[in-house]
Amino acid sequence: MEPYLKNLATEETIPTELEELQTRIDSLFNSQIDENEPGAAVLVSYDGEMIIGKGYGLRDLESKQPITTSTNMRMASVSKQFTALTLLSLVDNGKLSLSDSVYGIFQNETFKDVTIEQLINHTSGLADAEESFYTEWDSTKIVDNKDILDWYFKKNRSIAKPGESYQYNNGIYELIPSIVEKVSGQGFREFAKEHVFEKAGMNRTNFFNSANPNEIEERAYCYEKDHSGIWNKMDGHFLNGVLGAGGVYTSVDDYFQYDLVLRNSSILSDATHELIFKPSSTETVEGVDRHYAMGWFVTDTTAIHTGGWFGVRTYAKRYLNKPLTIAIFMNTDALFDYEIIDKMESLVLEYVEAIAPNTYTTA
Repeated sequence: MEPYLKNLATEETIPTELEELQTRIDSLFNSQIDENEPGAAVLVSYDGEMIIGKGYGLRDLESKQPITTSTNMRMASVSKQFTALTLLSLVDNGKLSLSDSVYGIFQNETFKDVTIEQLINHTSGLADAEESFYTEWDSTKIVDNKDILDWYFKKNRSIAKPGESYQYNNGIYELIPSIVEKVSGQGFREFAKEHVFEKAGMNRTNFFNSANPNEIEERAYCYEKDHSGIWNKMDGHFLNGVLGAGGVYTSVDDYFQYDLVLRNSSILSDATHELIFKPSSTETVEGVDRHYAMGWFVTDTTAIHTGGWFGVRTYAKRYLNKPLTIAIFMNTDALFDYEIIDKMESLVLEYVEAIAPNTYTTA
């Protein structure tokens, strides 16, 4: 598509719909992000192309390095889709079944009658280990996944009947890496790299573990502004040694490759791939049902996950009824405003309707 068309009557240059979309999104984010402050990386993938890929603000305030499409941003809970994929990879290879009991892997009373699928879809009926570590742990020490497993082992952590009700649970996603390691015989970070990220073409993506630090190329540091207006790094939190509920660093470039692989159903077998966006649990909020699948909140037409951590806010939305994905990765929590997300999405949907009117459903 040519970026501009010419009005032959006036000899004026007229921007195409895509050029106008790019300009309007620039205006939206530039109005919110100072070029010398932390910011955001933005992706719009449509019909197999990255039509918007851009960074705003800085990934490192000390070196003044800008955020670009190759900057690796911390994902917070958007990481859960990748953690779910590690288990689905084991399912695909016949090493695990979603109906398998966790007790068959770890013979502990806590895991009686809890299935692998119930871990993924937040219906395990178990307490959230992460919540306890805020009050029970010595915060001068970094927590890792073995500590999470030990917490579940110490006593029966059941608080509800497995499968009975939905309860969003970070601690359970932090238990999953220990299951992957036990079943695969491989370290979780290495397993995810080999069986998920590399298969998805995400060659510079990885889980980051501050208990056993690994290099993250072009890493964006995470920032919060204090009451005096000073930006402070937030990367040293004692829970940053725990993987599963969060911990992934990825870029717009890599996430786009991942998006293509999901669209082409090429990361897993067809049968297993169908499970990724299939609703398997339900939460009712103010009379409205929300369904959870394999690391995604899903409707008939969309799959969404947000993420929030210290100095991090993330958002990813895939349309299941049109070839469109929108993602915003931020290295500060100061920008997470659903209004800016809604505005961006409205601009993108307006563009899609302009170039392909009446092609897709409106949802």
